[in-house]
Amino acid sequence: MVPMEKVRKLSELSSFDMEQEESLKSVRLGLRGGTLPLYQAKTPRGKCTLFKTLMANSCKMDCRYCVNSKCSRGQQDYAYTPEELAHVFMLLYRRRAAEGLFLSSAIVDPINSMEGILEAAHILRTKEGYRGYMHLKILPGSSMDQVKRAASLANRVSINLETVSPSHLSEIASNKDFRNDILKRQAWVRGIVNSAKSGKASEWGPSCNQERESTRNHAQGHSGGTPCTPPRSPAQSEADGSCRLRTVSHTSQVMVGVNGESDREIFSLAASEYDHIGLNRMYYSAFKPLEGTPLEDVPAAPLWRQNRLYQLDWLYRVYGYSREEAHLAFEGDFLENLDPKTAIARTFFERPLEINGAEEGDLLRVPGIGPKTAKSIARSKEKLKGLTDLKRHGAILPRALPFIKINGRVQTTLHSFN
Repeated sequence: MVPMEKVRKLSELSSFDMEQEESLKSVRLGLRGGTLPLYQAKTPRGKCTLFKTLMANSCKMDCRYCVNSKCSRGQQDYAYTPEELAHVFMLLYRRRAAEGLFLSSAIVDPINSMEGILEAAHILRTKEGYRGYMHLKILPGSSMDQVKRAASLANRVSINLETVSPSHLSEIASNKDFRNDILKRQAWVRGIVNSAKSGKASEWGPSCNQERESTRNHAQGHSGGTPCTPPRSPAQSEADGSCRLRTVSHTSQVMVGVNGESDREIFSLAASEYDHIGLNRMYYSAFKPLEGTPLEDVPAAPLWRQNRLYQLDWLYRVYGYSREEAHLAFEGDFLENLDPKTAIARTFFERPLEINGAEEGDLLRVPGIGPKTAKSIARSKEKLKGLTDLKRHGAILPRALPFIKINGRVQTTLHSFN
């Protein structure tokens, strides 16, 4: 029996890594020791409850912001064996308390610590037949072979940048090398993903027999699909190629306000990661000082900085804004506490945009008009006559009206088109 105190502590100490937009919930398991923190992450399929945990919390790294580092004080050491971790997760999974796994570790030795993560993941995929969502952290200093194996086992892998440059990282984690420990391993992931897309990496994926066995074992536990595990049959697996190759996404995380980096530097780093590394998602974490760490007296970064970076990231990553457009949101090197789309629109639109006849791309740059609304308006065969028509297409009127006109009429109040 794995002590509940170890399960709880290693889960709590993993909370500083992000996975989608998530919220904390406590689950009473009926075990000695009471409740366990689990995390509800938003996915395109709905909410997915994740068990987030470290394999171990003893660490040789000197990250000044982290409670697990060797320069922090007062932490008792805990560690799972791979078999223990697999047992605990499958207990949660079979009780339907958790649907997915986020697995990381503190670092005693990069190779051995990463091997523990991989062994636990391998047990879950093969011996336990778990085929649901799995996010594996790639540790700085992991070998290329370990990165390949992680990509073959996981749905998502990540390695945290933490900050914006080698000099910034050396100030807060002197024994991490920004280029060799982090960027080099990101490049390995990019190569693996590109090879997978071209069908050249089948040797890293599960075999058809493994996939079929996984499906049979899965049916003995959960039946049907969840946001983390959509329902699939062995025939579907063979048809879409997943018997040969697992599709893996790649994410990273950067802290906001930890050591003087600007919002412009953070966004420029994220844009470069999307464009050159093929990153699927960057996560932003407003710095919060933790008691017992060398940075415990450094002021916390305001949460709105994190949120505004997420909004600007969305405009670039999803809406297709150019870097030049995105940089219009900055006041100096920082974002204002203002919706970046509105800040950009104030410069982008020299005069109100005539809705009728406007291009879809121009419509998308109007605050209050998203992709569906822009497409609906651009493809409408009938001219819009007023606010009722605009609202019917899905526009959020208070945001949109200062930047548009309808049939040559510029709004001054919400009632000016009525």
